[in-house]
Amino acid sequence: MKRLLIDINSIVPYYVTGKVNGIGRTTLELIQALAGIKNLPFEVVLYSQNMKGIGGRNTGLPFKTKHLYLPHREKIDKLLARFPIKECLTGYDIMHIPHNFEYVYSPEKCVVTIHDAMFFSYPESFLGHDFARKNYPQLAKRAKAIITCSENSKKEIEQYMQIPAEKISVCYWGVNHQLFCPKDKTTNKYTGNNPYFLSTSCDIGRKNTISVLCAYEKLLHQNPEHDLVLVWRNPPVEIKEKYSSSRFKNKIHFATGGISDKELSDLYASSTAMFFPSKYEGFGLPVVEAMASGTPVVTCDNSSLREVGGEAALYVNPEDIDSMTDIMEQFENRSLNIELMREKSILQASKFTWTVCAQKTIEVYKKCLEV
Repeated sequence: MKRLLIDINSIVPYYVTGKVNGIGRTTLELIQALAGIKNLPFEVVLYSQNMKGIGGRNTGLPFKTKHLYLPHREKIDKLLARFPIKECLTGYDIMHIPHNFEYVYSPEKCVVTIHDAMFFSYPESFLGHDFARKNYPQLAKRAKAIITCSENSKKEIEQYMQIPAEKISVCYWGVNHQLFCPKDKTTNKYTGNNPYFLSTSCDIGRKNTISVLCAYEKLLHQNPEHDLVLVWRNPPVEIKEKYSSSRFKNKIHFATGGISDKELSDLYASSTAMFFPSKYEGFGLPVVEAMASGTPVVTCDNSSLREVGGEAALYVNPEDIDSMTDIMEQFENRSLNIELMREKSILQASKFTWTVCAQKTIEVYKKCLEV
Protein backbone atom coordinates (compact mmCIF):
# COMPACT_ATOMS: atom_id res chain seq x y z
CA MET A 1 0.00 0.00 0.00
CA LYS A 2 1.23 3.49 -0.86
CA ARG A 3 2.35 5.62 2.07
CA LEU A 4 1.30 9.23 2.71
CA LEU A 5 3.41 11.20 5.20
CA ILE A 6 1.76 14.27 6.78
CA ASP A 7 4.07 16.79 8.40
CA ILE A 8 2.26 17.83 11.62
CA ASN A 9 4.92 20.07 13.15
CA SER A 10 2.49 23.00 13.09
CA ILE A 11 0.25 21.34 15.69
CA VAL A 12 3.02 20.66 18.24
CA PRO A 13 2.35 23.94 20.16
CA TYR A 14 -1.16 22.69 20.93
CA TYR A 15 0.27 19.85 23.00
CA VAL A 16 2.77 22.15 24.71
CA THR A 17 0.64 25.22 25.57
CA GLY A 18 -2.91 24.23 24.65
CA LYS A 19 -2.90 26.96 21.98
CA VAL A 20 -2.09 26.88 18.29
CA ASN A 21 -2.16 29.32 15.36
CA GLY A 22 -4.64 29.14 12.49
CA ILE A 23 -2.52 26.85 10.32
CA GLY A 24 -1.89 24.47 13.20
CA ARG A 25 -5.57 24.48 14.03
CA THR A 26 -6.63 23.64 10.49
CA THR A 27 -3.98 20.92 10.24
CA LEU A 28 -5.27 19.31 13.43
CA GLU A 29 -8.88 19.47 12.21
CA LEU A 30 -7.85 17.94 8.88
CA ILE A 31 -6.06 14.92 10.34
CA GLN A 32 -8.90 14.36 12.80
CA ALA A 33 -11.34 14.34 9.88
CA LEU A 34 -9.10 11.97 7.91
CA ALA A 35 -9.16 9.58 10.88
CA GLY A 36 -12.96 9.46 10.64
CA ILE A 37 -12.95 8.24 7.02
CA LYS A 38 -12.88 4.47 6.66
CA ASN A 39 -10.93 2.37 4.18
CA LEU A 40 -8.43 4.94 3.00
CA PRO A 41 -6.63 3.57 -0.09
CA PHE A 42 -3.24 4.50 1.34
CA GLU A 43 -1.40 4.36 4.65
CA VAL A 44 -1.16 7.57 6.67
CA VAL A 45 1.93 8.35 8.76
CA LEU A 46 2.20 11.48 10.94
CA TYR A 47 5.65 13.06 10.99
CA SER A 48 7.02 15.34 13.71
CA GLN A 49 10.43 16.72 14.65
CA ASN A 50 11.54 18.15 18.02
CA MET A 51 13.67 17.24 20.99
CA LYS A 52 10.72 16.64 23.35
CA GLY A 53 9.17 13.80 21.38
CA ILE A 54 5.86 15.64 21.00
CA GLY A 55 4.02 14.74 17.84
CA GLY A 56 1.74 12.20 16.26
CA ARG A 57 1.37 9.97 19.28
CA ASN A 58 -0.08 12.90 21.23
CA THR A 59 -3.01 13.13 18.82
CA GLY A 60 -4.41 9.74 19.83
CA LEU A 61 -5.36 9.11 16.20
CA PRO A 62 -5.18 5.64 14.62
CA PHE A 63 -2.28 6.48 12.33
CA LYS A 64 1.33 5.37 12.41
CA THR A 65 3.78 8.00 13.59
CA LYS A 66 7.41 8.85 12.91
CA HIS A 67 9.40 11.23 15.07
CA LEU A 68 12.83 12.71 14.49
CA TYR A 69 14.61 13.81 17.67
CA LEU A 70 16.19 16.98 16.29
CA PRO A 71 15.28 20.65 16.78
CA HIS A 72 12.81 21.94 14.21
CA ARG A 73 14.93 24.95 13.27
CA GLU A 74 15.80 26.52 9.92
CA LYS A 75 19.52 25.63 10.03
CA ILE A 76 18.76 22.02 10.96
CA ASP A 77 16.00 21.72 8.35
CA LYS A 78 18.22 23.13 5.61
CA LEU A 79 20.88 20.57 6.47
CA LEU A 80 18.38 17.69 6.55
CA ALA A 81 17.05 18.71 3.15
CA ARG A 82 20.44 17.97 1.59
CA PHE A 83 20.02 14.25 2.28
CA PRO A 84 17.11 11.78 1.88
CA ILE A 85 16.78 11.34 5.64
CA LYS A 86 12.98 11.58 5.83
CA GLU A 87 12.66 9.27 2.84
CA CYS A 88 14.82 6.62 4.51
CA LEU A 89 13.22 7.09 7.94
CA THR A 90 9.61 6.87 6.76
CA GLY A 91 9.59 5.31 3.30
CA TYR A 92 6.91 7.71 2.12
CA ASP A 93 5.58 7.91 -1.42
CA ILE A 94 4.06 11.38 -1.02
CA MET A 95 4.51 13.92 1.77
CA HIS A 96 1.90 16.57 2.59
CA ILE A 97 3.27 19.85 3.95
CA PRO A 98 0.14 21.64 5.27
CA HIS A 99 1.92 24.77 6.52
CA ASN A 100 3.01 26.63 3.36
CA PHE A 101 6.67 25.69 3.28
CA GLU A 102 9.33 23.25 4.43
CA TYR A 103 12.87 22.51 3.36
CA VAL A 104 12.72 19.12 1.63
CA TYR A 105 15.01 16.80 -0.29
CA SER A 106 12.41 15.72 -2.84
CA PRO A 107 9.96 18.55 -3.68
CA GLU A 108 8.54 16.49 -6.55
CA LYS A 109 7.18 14.05 -3.95
CA CYS A 110 5.32 16.76 -2.01
CA VAL A 111 1.80 18.11 -1.78
CA VAL A 112 1.99 21.62 -0.30
CA THR A 113 -0.90 23.55 1.23
CA ILE A 114 -0.37 27.26 0.57
CA HIS A 115 -3.10 29.02 2.49
CA ASP A 116 -2.93 32.30 0.61
CA ALA A 117 -0.66 34.58 -1.40
CA MET A 118 -0.98 37.50 1.00
CA PHE A 119 2.79 37.90 1.00
CA PHE A 120 2.43 39.18 -2.57
CA SER A 121 -0.98 40.87 -2.62
CA TYR A 122 -1.04 42.30 0.92
CA PRO A 123 2.54 42.10 2.26
CA GLU A 124 3.33 42.74 5.92
CA SER A 125 7.06 42.48 6.55
CA PHE A 126 6.73 41.67 10.26
CA LEU A 127 5.00 38.40 9.34
CA GLY A 128 8.04 37.11 7.45
CA HIS A 129 6.61 37.89 4.04
CA ASP A 130 10.02 38.70 2.55
CA PHE A 131 11.03 35.10 3.26
CA ALA A 132 7.74 33.80 1.84
CA ARG A 133 8.05 35.69 -1.44
CA LYS A 134 11.53 34.31 -1.94
CA ASN A 135 11.01 30.69 -0.89
CA TYR A 136 7.39 29.61 -1.28
CA PRO A 137 7.31 29.88 -5.10
CA GLN A 138 10.48 27.79 -5.41
CA LEU A 139 8.89 24.88 -3.54
CA ALA A 140 5.46 25.35 -5.15
CA LYS A 141 6.86 25.16 -8.69
CA ARG A 142 8.62 21.86 -8.00
CA ALA A 143 5.91 20.27 -5.84
CA LYS A 144 3.63 17.53 -7.15
CA ALA A 145 0.46 19.44 -6.26
CA ILE A 146 -0.75 22.54 -4.42
CA ILE A 147 -3.77 22.73 -2.12
CA THR A 148 -5.32 26.02 -1.05
CA CYS A 149 -8.43 27.05 0.87
CA SER A 150 -10.30 29.40 -1.48
CA GLU A 151 -10.78 30.21 -5.14
CA ASN A 152 -9.32 33.66 -4.51
CA SER A 153 -6.14 32.13 -3.08
CA LYS A 154 -5.93 29.79 -6.07
CA LYS A 155 -6.20 32.73 -8.45
CA GLU A 156 -3.49 34.65 -6.63
CA ILE A 157 -1.13 31.65 -6.37
CA GLU A 158 -1.54 31.13 -10.10
CA GLN A 159 -0.99 34.84 -10.81
CA TYR A 160 1.85 35.73 -8.47
CA MET A 161 3.73 32.44 -8.29
CA GLN A 162 3.24 31.34 -11.91
CA ILE A 163 1.72 27.97 -10.96
CA PRO A 164 -0.53 26.26 -13.56
CA ALA A 165 -4.19 26.28 -12.49
CA GLU A 166 -4.52 22.53 -13.03
CA LYS A 167 -1.85 21.95 -10.39
CA ILE A 168 -3.85 23.81 -7.69
CA SER A 169 -6.83 22.26 -5.88
CA VAL A 170 -9.24 24.22 -3.68
CA CYS A 171 -10.20 22.45 -0.46
CA TYR A 172 -12.29 24.83 1.62
CA TRP A 173 -11.62 24.74 5.33
CA GLY A 174 -14.40 23.47 7.53
CA VAL A 175 -15.77 24.43 10.92
CA ASN A 176 -16.26 22.31 14.02
CA HIS A 177 -20.06 22.25 14.08
CA GLN A 178 -20.11 20.44 17.41
CA LEU A 179 -18.23 23.33 19.02
CA PHE A 180 -19.52 26.28 17.01
CA CYS A 181 -23.28 25.92 16.96
CA PRO A 182 -26.40 27.83 18.05
CA LYS A 183 -27.02 27.65 21.78
CA ASP A 184 -28.90 29.47 24.50
CA LYS A 185 -27.46 32.86 25.32
CA THR A 186 -25.25 32.88 28.38
CA THR A 187 -23.84 35.56 30.64
CA ASN A 188 -20.13 36.30 30.42
CA LYS A 189 -17.51 38.00 32.54
CA TYR A 190 -17.23 40.91 30.12
CA THR A 191 -20.79 42.17 29.65
CA GLY A 192 -22.88 40.14 32.09
CA ASN A 193 -26.40 40.07 30.63
CA ASN A 194 -25.92 43.09 28.35
CA PRO A 195 -26.25 42.49 24.59
CA TYR A 196 -23.01 43.00 22.69
CA PHE A 197 -21.25 43.11 19.36
CA LEU A 198 -18.22 40.87 18.95
CA SER A 199 -14.98 41.14 16.99
CA THR A 200 -12.46 38.28 16.94
CA SER A 201 -8.96 37.68 15.54
CA CYS A 202 -8.25 41.31 16.32
CA ASP A 203 -5.30 43.40 15.18
CA ILE A 204 -4.61 46.92 13.96
CA GLY A 205 -3.07 45.71 10.67
CA ARG A 206 -5.06 43.98 7.95
CA LYS A 207 -7.58 42.70 10.52
CA ASN A 208 -8.60 46.34 10.78
CA THR A 209 -10.05 46.16 14.29
CA ILE A 210 -9.45 49.88 14.70
CA SER A 211 -12.37 50.49 12.29
CA VAL A 212 -14.70 48.53 14.57
CA LEU A 213 -13.55 50.61 17.54
CA CYS A 214 -14.04 53.87 15.65
CA ALA A 215 -17.50 52.82 14.48
CA TYR A 216 -18.57 51.81 17.96
CA GLU A 217 -17.10 55.01 19.43
CA LYS A 218 -19.49 56.95 17.20
CA LEU A 219 -22.37 54.74 18.32
CA LEU A 220 -21.59 55.56 21.96
CA HIS A 221 -22.97 59.08 21.45
CA GLN A 222 -26.40 57.43 21.31
CA ASN A 223 -25.98 55.64 24.65
CA PRO A 224 -26.45 52.21 23.06
CA GLU A 225 -27.74 49.14 24.82
CA HIS A 226 -25.02 47.02 23.19
CA ASP A 227 -21.48 46.66 24.50
CA LEU A 228 -18.47 45.72 22.35
CA VAL A 229 -16.26 42.69 23.08
CA LEU A 230 -12.90 42.35 21.33
CA VAL A 231 -11.12 38.98 21.36
CA TRP A 232 -7.62 40.41 21.14
CA ARG A 233 -4.72 38.35 22.44
CA ASN A 234 -2.32 41.26 22.90
CA PRO A 235 -3.75 44.71 22.07
CA PRO A 236 -1.32 47.64 21.84
CA VAL A 237 -0.95 49.43 25.14
CA GLU A 238 -2.11 52.75 23.74
CA ILE A 239 -5.30 51.17 22.35
CA LYS A 240 -6.13 49.42 25.59
CA GLU A 241 -5.40 52.52 27.66
CA LYS A 242 -7.57 54.74 25.49
CA TYR A 243 -10.56 52.43 25.42
CA SER A 244 -10.25 51.50 29.08
CA SER A 245 -10.66 55.14 30.14
CA SER A 246 -13.72 56.25 32.09
CA ARG A 247 -15.72 57.08 28.98
CA PHE A 248 -15.40 53.58 27.51
CA LYS A 249 -14.51 51.21 30.34
CA ASN A 250 -18.02 49.91 31.00
CA LYS A 251 -18.86 49.45 27.31
CA ILE A 252 -15.72 48.24 25.53
CA HIS A 253 -14.21 44.98 26.76
CA PHE A 254 -10.93 43.28 25.79
CA ALA A 255 -10.67 39.48 25.99
CA THR A 256 -6.89 39.29 26.19
CA GLY A 257 -4.26 36.62 26.67
CA GLY A 258 -6.09 33.93 24.76
CA ILE A 259 -9.41 32.29 25.60
CA SER A 260 -10.58 28.69 25.43
CA ASP A 261 -12.45 27.31 22.43
CA LYS A 262 -15.49 26.81 24.68
CA GLU A 263 -15.45 30.43 25.81
CA LEU A 264 -15.02 31.60 22.22
CA SER A 265 -17.97 29.50 21.03
CA ASP A 266 -20.14 30.92 23.83
CA LEU A 267 -19.14 34.47 22.91
CA TYR A 268 -20.06 33.87 19.28
CA ALA A 269 -23.42 32.28 20.08
CA SER A 270 -24.50 34.96 22.55
CA SER A 271 -23.48 38.00 20.51
CA THR A 272 -25.91 40.03 18.43
CA ALA A 273 -23.46 40.29 15.52
CA MET A 274 -19.80 39.67 14.73
CA PHE A 275 -17.81 42.43 13.01
CA PHE A 276 -14.86 41.27 10.93
CA PRO A 277 -13.77 44.11 8.60
CA SER A 278 -10.55 42.45 7.45
CA LYS A 279 -8.71 43.87 4.47
CA TYR A 280 -7.49 40.45 3.35
CA GLU A 281 -8.12 36.79 4.20
CA GLY A 282 -7.02 33.53 2.64
CA PHE A 283 -10.24 32.02 3.98
CA GLY A 284 -11.73 33.86 6.96
CA LEU A 285 -12.33 31.22 9.63
CA PRO A 286 -13.98 33.62 12.14
CA VAL A 287 -16.70 34.35 9.58
CA VAL A 288 -17.77 30.73 9.25
CA GLU A 289 -17.37 30.08 13.00
CA ALA A 290 -19.72 32.95 13.78
CA MET A 291 -22.26 31.90 11.15
CA ALA A 292 -22.20 28.31 12.40
CA SER A 293 -23.07 29.74 15.83
CA GLY A 294 -26.13 31.42 14.32
CA THR A 295 -24.58 34.88 14.57
CA PRO A 296 -24.97 37.50 11.81
CA VAL A 297 -21.65 38.63 10.33
CA VAL A 298 -20.55 42.04 9.07
CA THR A 299 -17.43 41.73 6.93
CA CYS A 300 -15.84 43.06 3.73
CA ASP A 301 -16.25 42.15 0.08
CA ASN A 302 -12.59 41.44 -0.63
CA SER A 303 -10.19 38.51 -1.06
CA SER A 304 -11.98 35.28 -0.06
CA LEU A 305 -14.59 36.79 2.26
CA ARG A 306 -17.44 36.82 -0.28
CA GLU A 307 -16.82 33.10 -0.93
CA VAL A 308 -17.20 32.33 2.76
CA GLY A 309 -19.94 34.81 3.67
CA GLY A 310 -22.07 34.24 0.58
CA GLU A 311 -25.50 35.89 0.73
CA ALA A 312 -25.66 35.52 4.51
CA ALA A 313 -23.17 38.23 5.52
CA LEU A 314 -23.48 42.00 5.38
CA TYR A 315 -20.60 43.70 3.53
CA VAL A 316 -18.93 47.06 4.12
CA ASN A 317 -15.86 48.83 2.85
CA PRO A 318 -13.11 48.27 5.44
CA GLU A 319 -12.52 52.03 5.70
CA ASP A 320 -16.18 53.06 5.79
CA ILE A 321 -16.66 53.82 9.48
CA ASP A 322 -20.03 55.51 8.94
CA SER A 323 -21.50 52.43 7.27
CA MET A 324 -20.29 50.24 10.13
CA THR A 325 -21.87 52.57 12.66
CA ASP A 326 -25.09 52.59 10.65
CA ILE A 327 -25.22 48.78 10.71
CA MET A 328 -24.61 48.80 14.46
CA GLU A 329 -27.52 51.23 14.79
CA GLN A 330 -29.76 48.91 12.79
CA PHE A 331 -28.92 46.00 15.07
CA GLU A 332 -29.38 48.26 18.09
CA ASN A 333 -32.80 49.44 16.86
CA ARG A 334 -33.79 45.96 15.67
CA SER A 335 -34.63 47.31 12.22
CA LEU A 336 -32.92 44.28 10.65
CA ASN A 337 -34.57 40.88 10.41
CA ILE A 338 -32.10 39.26 12.77
CA GLU A 339 -33.83 35.89 12.90
CA LEU A 340 -33.71 35.60 9.11
CA MET A 341 -30.04 36.57 9.17
CA ARG A 342 -29.37 33.85 11.75
CA GLU A 343 -31.10 31.26 9.57
CA LYS A 344 -29.11 32.32 6.51
CA SER A 345 -25.89 32.23 8.51
CA ILE A 346 -26.44 28.68 9.75
CA LEU A 347 -27.32 27.52 6.22
CA GLN A 348 -24.21 29.16 4.74
CA ALA A 349 -21.94 27.70 7.42
CA SER A 350 -23.33 24.21 6.79
CA LYS A 351 -21.49 24.22 3.45
CA PHE A 352 -18.15 24.12 5.26
CA THR A 353 -17.27 20.90 7.07
CA TRP A 354 -13.97 19.23 7.83
CA THR A 355 -15.30 15.95 6.44
CA VAL A 356 -15.83 17.57 3.04
CA CYS A 357 -12.40 19.21 3.28
CA ALA A 358 -10.82 15.83 4.08
CA GLN A 359 -12.64 14.10 1.22
CA LYS A 360 -11.46 16.70 -1.30
CA THR A 361 -7.93 16.47 0.11
CA ILE A 362 -8.04 12.69 -0.27
CA GLU A 363 -8.78 13.12 -3.97
CA VAL A 364 -5.56 15.13 -4.30
CA TYR A 365 -3.63 12.44 -2.44
CA LYS A 366 -5.08 9.68 -4.63
CA LYS A 367 -4.16 11.51 -7.82
CA CYS A 368 -0.60 12.07 -6.64
CA LEU A 369 -0.24 8.50 -5.38
CA GLU A 370 -1.98 7.10 -8.48
CA VAL A 371 -4.30 4.90 -6.41
